[in-house]
Amino acid sequence: MSTSDILVPAEGLTAFSADFLRNMGCSEFVANDVAAHLVDSDLVGVFSHGTVRLPQYLGQQRAGLFDPTKEAVMTTAEGGGPLVDGNLGFGQPASRLATEAAIAEAKDKGTGVAAVVNVGHTGRMGAFADMAAEAGCLGIVLGGGGHEEWRQVAPFGGAKGMLPTNPYALSIPGGDRGVVGFDFATSAAAGGKVLAAKSAGRMLPEGLIIDSAGAPSVDPDDYNSGGALLPAAGPKGFGMALVAEMLGLAVYGEVATGMNWMIVCIDLGRYRGADSYRAAAEACLAEIRDSQPAAGFDSVEIPGERERALKAARLGSGIPVPAATLDILKNTAAEIGADPALLAV
Repeated sequence: MSTSDILVPAEGLTAFSADFLRNMGCSEFVANDVAAHLVDSDLVGVFSHGTVRLPQYLGQQRAGLFDPTKEAVMTTAEGGGPLVDGNLGFGQPASRLATEAAIAEAKDKGTGVAAVVNVGHTGRMGAFADMAAEAGCLGIVLGGGGHEEWRQVAPFGGAKGMLPTNPYALSIPGGDRGVVGFDFATSAAAGGKVLAAKSAGRMLPEGLIIDSAGAPSVDPDDYNSGGALLPAAGPKGFGMALVAEMLGLAVYGEVATGMNWMIVCIDLGRYRGADSYRAAAEACLAEIRDSQPAAGFDSVEIPGERERALKAARLGSGIPVPAATLDILKNTAAEIGADPALLAV
């Protein structure tokens, strides 16, 4: 949080976001679902996938890249597999529908899989992996297939963007403090982090992007002017991105504005009772938490626990939003008849 950030109550930010989305033509259900998802991302500290995306969504709608008035439906793929068709609408409700279907199938058969296609942006995919873990499943989400439209990430050894950020999310039931989960782009940073830095008027950390000549940069404008994100961990991120791209494109076919997704749920109750699992998980996690921290760290943290603690704190104190980003949100809302006053702080 910067000293120039403004604390916005989560309730007001949610009401503003839902109003913004309704003025884009979303149904009440879609507006409320997407608004809650975006604000939850802000609450857990994933600003790259939060309300900063609203002006981008409007721009994509105006460009005809997706249709926020449409809603997702459950159907079947060519080979008979469960498939959610987003009808070129928002990806968040489509991903929720697919996750619910995969969980139900896992509870019935042990393993459940559902795909999501024909959608715009899908938001923070870790939220859907967490849904699976909260239902007692191992949740795995990965997406890709959009490299023709989203040449954002340079391959390892390359100087030009060729692949999307192709994220992965994995979550598993935890111990006494909830699920253990992480969500990461296969690039060194999500593209939304460049968007967030640009809207806030800030530079990026080193090691995330290159400019149009392939030289390292920290300026978001260099990325937006023909630059690229770097792959996470060099060849490791590149390899994972390429597998996800093949899955999204070769298995599911042509993509829309966003990506094609696979959501996998495995019912862990088939292997061990919930109580004995939780006790074993907590013993493992407690040992990790209690291990010696490295220089510069106060403690060793478990993935997912920091986000839940941050969310609890921000529900009380408010969500820090850069002043410049807040101005962009208000001005864009006014353009479409949404109420900027809902963001009153």
